Amino acid sequence: MAAVQTVRCNKCGHENRAGAKFCAYCGNALVQESELKPPPSNATPPATVAAEEAKEAAKKIWDIVKTVVTVGSRTAWLELKKPEPAVEGTVTEKLKFESVGAPKEPSFGALIGVAFVLLVFALAGRWLFPFIATIAFLVLSWLKWQRPYFSLLALKTFGGILGKQVPSWNLKVKTAKGETQVIVYGETSGDEPQVGDRVKVWGIFDDKAQTKLRAWKILALNDASQPKGQPFVAPRLYPLIPVMFFLSLAFFVLAFLATLG
Repeated sequence: MAAVQTVRCNKCGHENRAGAKFCAYCGNALVQESELKPPPSNATPPATVAAEEAKEAAKKIWDIVKTVVTVGSRTAWLELKKPEPAVEGTVTEKLKFESVGAPKEPSFGALIGVAFVLLVFALAGRWLFPFIATIAFLVLSWLKWQRPYFSLLALKTFGGILGKQVPSWNLKVKTAKGETQVIVYGETSGDEPQVGDRVKVWGIFDDKAQTKLRAWKILALNDASQPKGQPFVAPRLYPLIPVMFFLSLAFFVLAFLATLG
């Protein structure tokens, strides 16, 4: 005779028929045998699943960080060492010379101020602020921010505050997108471009429509698109963001070394 399956109450010990949900003696809720069975051996524990998801998320974040660091630092480096020409076109209006007040370059003062703050944190061994500044400037470099900017002319006029008179040249260059007004400040060297010359112009646009360009180098080209003569060069322009990235990176390393010492 087959044995009758029962379910023991874990409160009073009474044997109840199989499938009963409550004890017939004390009314306690019964735990079925199926509920006591361990999960199948091939089932992945929840903790393991959560750990795998966390690892995958961390990997994606790390990939993004590597991309930003690689592309951002490379963009900043090229912007300072090997900048691309801003425009290429034909000169439609000859250079006009005049003496004007030095252009305002408040970003030069910002550079000095931020550098001083970073230096204080670095000497105190507080690496967190320089680290955050490095990441912020890195992201902005990755986004190719060129403004604000400053020039070597700012070293002589302290960002235009001293109000000195400086030479300036104006010309117009016709490009595929339209006509660009080009202005050059400061002492220059090289061959002045002439009307009809095809030129490459290095500089930074002062407006979003890209119609006004503050230039620091103009190179004339021959019929074979090769350099012709000496480039017309003025004091170099530097985008503030890439400069601040490398500056904050240097102060971060200095602050980190100070904590080790």
